[in-house]
Amino acid sequence: MSARQVVLGVVLGAVALAALAAGLVLFLFRPLKAEPVALDALKGLRVREAPYGLEVLPQAPKALLAFYPGARVEPLAYAPVLAPLVGNGYLVVLLRVPQGIALLGQDRALEAGRAHPGLPLVVGGHSLGGVVAAGVAAREGLPLVLFAAYPEEDLSQEAFPTLALYGTEDGLLPPKEARRKAERLPRNARVVFVEGLNHAGFGAYGPQRGDRPATRPREALWEEVREEVLLFLEGLGWDTPPSPRALR
Repeated sequence: MSARQVVLGVVLGAVALAALAAGLVLFLFRPLKAEPVALDALKGLRVREAPYGLEVLPQAPKALLAFYPGARVEPLAYAPVLAPLVGNGYLVVLLRVPQGIALLGQDRALEAGRAHPGLPLVVGGHSLGGVVAAGVAAREGLPLVLFAAYPEEDLSQEAFPTLALYGTEDGLLPPKEARRKAERLPRNARVVFVEGLNHAGFGAYGPQRGDRPATRPREALWEEVREEVLLFLEGLGWDTPPSPRALR
């Protein structure tokens, strides 16, 4: 084999390897787009684009829920579950994060809070977004809502209000593992396993690799999740002044 052939082989091999790496990156980081039903959930509601995400605004807001999406999930996908909360006075912000990875935009919820300094702030998140939300809640002393998520650190000695929802059909965070991870939650956290709900069922972005199918209609599952979130939010007592830490 001539030197020219060797060089050509090395070049072609490098090109093939680069193409493979590029394809792998595109596969791993391709966005999970919101389904059309997510846009339908915003019809008739007041929606505003902000630097930190999509705001769904009630007529007279009493608190703000800033929600981190799961990895690569388009934030709009959570509109069917969370947008109806505006009818109960909650300003919902579906946070946008760099490259769809909440770890790269950990302060987005605080940006939303600073934009609405008169409102108490609640942080929430799904999957990896929930991990980030838990870190923000622990650092800032904020109420926390988790969908199929758990804290990275042990927060069992903390006491800030926490709601953690899991699905009995979750293929990415199975119930047995979820129960073990839930031991890291702040004490007195409300932990609920929603019957028939899978991992992707917390939003409207289609099936997710490695997940199991849901065993109940998703509209019924969304309503149950939303009712749990509303029950939690209403129990926080918005007739009291918000914590200064939540407004800074």
